[in-house]
Amino acid sequence: MNGYIKLLRKFLNWEWYTNQNTKDLFIHCLLKANWEDKKFEGMIIKRGSFITSLDKLSNELGFSISQLRTALRHLISTNDLAIKATNKYRVITVINYDTYQVVDKQNDNQ
Repeated sequence: MNGYIKLLRKFLNWEWYTNQNTKDLFIHCLLKANWEDKKFEGMIIKRGSFITSLDKLSNELGFSISQLRTALRHLISTNDLAIKATNKYRVITVINYDTYQVVDKQNDNQ
């Protein structure tokens, strides 16, 4: 789990910024999201997505399942996250991940 995420200052103006649980969940999703495509059980989990469950997220964040569901509903309603659920796990995708986590191509001469 090396590396970092970028958090732009305009995040201060984001509509969920003052909602602690929703903000915490979104930042957690940015931290957990794959920074490159990865294979999982024969599937490709794309950059910006990750595998989890409600129980796992609840434990990682210290949220009740109810608090977690509310925060997820917020983020889905504003098209910040998308979720695909199976009977084993959920694939959470940060919509516009590449906008939040732009890959800088710096000039080697700098």
